[in-house]
Amino acid sequence: MSRYIFLRSPVNDTFKDFAKKTLMLSAAFGLITGLVEGILLFGLHQLELLTWRLQNRAYWYETLWIAPLVDVILFSLAGFALSLIGFPLRKKTPVRKLSLFLFSFLAVFDWVFIILFGRISLLPILILAAGASVQVFNVLSKREQAITQKIPRILKWLAGTAIAIFVIVQGGGWAHEKLKTSQLKDSVDAPNVIVIVVDTLRADHLSSYGYSRETSPFIDSLAAQGVRFENAISPSSWTQPSHASMLTGRYTYEHQAETQPLGDTYPTIGEVMQANGYRTGAFSANTLFFTRRQGFGRGFLHFEDNYQSAPDAFLNSSLYGYLFDYYGLRKALNYEGVPTRRLAPDINQSALEWMDQSDKPFFMFINYFDAHDPYTPPEPYLSKYGQTQGGLINGFVERYHPDLTPEQLQSEIDAYDGSINYVDDQIKNLFAELESRGELENTIVIITSDHGESLGEHGLLQHSASLYRQEIHVPLIVWGAGMPEGRVIDTPVSTTALPSTILQLLDANDGTFPSQPLTKLFGGNVPPGWAQPISEVAQFAGAAEQNPTTYGEMKSVVGDQLQYMVHEEFGEALYNWRDDPQETNNLADDPASATALDASKSYLEEMVGAPIFK
Repeated sequence: MSRYIFLRSPVNDTFKDFAKKTLMLSAAFGLITGLVEGILLFGLHQLELLTWRLQNRAYWYETLWIAPLVDVILFSLAGFALSLIGFPLRKKTPVRKLSLFLFSFLAVFDWVFIILFGRISLLPILILAAGASVQVFNVLSKREQAITQKIPRILKWLAGTAIAIFVIVQGGGWAHEKLKTSQLKDSVDAPNVIVIVVDTLRADHLSSYGYSRETSPFIDSLAAQGVRFENAISPSSWTQPSHASMLTGRYTYEHQAETQPLGDTYPTIGEVMQANGYRTGAFSANTLFFTRRQGFGRGFLHFEDNYQSAPDAFLNSSLYGYLFDYYGLRKALNYEGVPTRRLAPDINQSALEWMDQSDKPFFMFINYFDAHDPYTPPEPYLSKYGQTQGGLINGFVERYHPDLTPEQLQSEIDAYDGSINYVDDQIKNLFAELESRGELENTIVIITSDHGESLGEHGLLQHSASLYRQEIHVPLIVWGAGMPEGRVIDTPVSTTALPSTILQLLDANDGTFPSQPLTKLFGGNVPPGWAQPISEVAQFAGAAEQNPTTYGEMKSVVGDQLQYMVHEEFGEALYNWRDDPQETNNLADDPASATALDASKSYLEEMVGAPIFK
């Protein structure tokens, strides 16, 4: 017989022949499994049909080639192991058939798990996959000779398909950026613009904002050389809606990018900067919410979020990577770190490499994630303010509100402050690199945050828990040539005004963004009718039971002296944030504050254009 029978195990096979046959089978199964997996993950993610644990993973176009790459590697490793184990046993054991069943099960389990995970428990998924695998095995084993003949050709087609997807996705993105960059209009001597968002950075933990610890010496020096806004307010207390507002100049009630990705209703600052001749690049360490799949890629010629490391690609964009993370690292090994976390030095390197690729003016939007929980900066920063391990507060393992002793809470605060100091040094390093390239003299830098952080105030931890001042008061510093030096602006402002402010600094403000540019405050006077900052946060059912947002959504408006808050279920609150920055004295029931409360409520309703809560 000129052709061997693939699924049988001839005793006269050499190990090389035996392993080759097994590896070809495993590679073919790995590729077909991964190709179908990629389509399922990407497609169901787009249709929002995945359960929330899978829906929040990094499934985007890259998934279509990462999934088959991961699976062909894993299946091939399994095939090699089977070769080592099965070759000595081939005389007494139907190793080929066992291999065929194993690979059939791994493929079917992969697809069934994606569809049913979160809807039924793991055991029924395993039973269903096993039953379906038997049917697949029976069909394939009856066609063993046809499989023998076709497996090399099938393998070539599957590999070619995976390679083609890789070239289209990666090469297409690269070619699109190069083409669009070449088509940008000339902008001679236009200043570069860098927006730095230090994720989860509350203003009152910076030295320049009155904190007792020297956590931010470099940021403080920038504030002393530029304009510092003493009372900048974020439009939300968590990442996604806040970033949407900073890019569109619109509040959450307008762009609606809180329970869904950012749509294309409103232009973004990236799109307008492109139209003005700028290369636009975004570099995100918050690969959960400031990402392309959340709608933030619009306007950026280059956007780096996930897929920048092998651990990230494996754990976040493949099904078996997710299983290893969830059942292996988290449940079996009790691992509490964030293996996919991008540190500030990695973000700096990516941003600088991109910047060096062209001499056109650039607009960079950078998100650093190092101050976000779990607070575990590298040494010496972790123990700089006290002996701490950090990481007790950890949303990545759903420990949103652990029961902490006062000493443990202080330890977490120490670690948080160490994280801030770490980011401060990395921003200093970024500036040093920009200076060595001769870019600083013609660059405007804006430093801010997307939201703050509760650290025990009101019995709350983390963010998205409320709209108290600790969660929405953020730093805002504008630095660069031509900025008023050492100017401190006390008027409450919203970071929603960033797009109009950037364009005003470039003398290119055409009214695309409705917010009043913050440059109007540089002269020291407050224009009549200056807008009061609004903040909003949706209900987050399933988070910590202590959080007000667990029970309903919230809205807020910050005036020159008072902050008005209203909760969907719990009603109104009013605080004099200047005299009571911890907001411990609720004035809502004080008759002397009735007029101010009504005025704040009317202002909020007028801005939103409807009753706050029906």
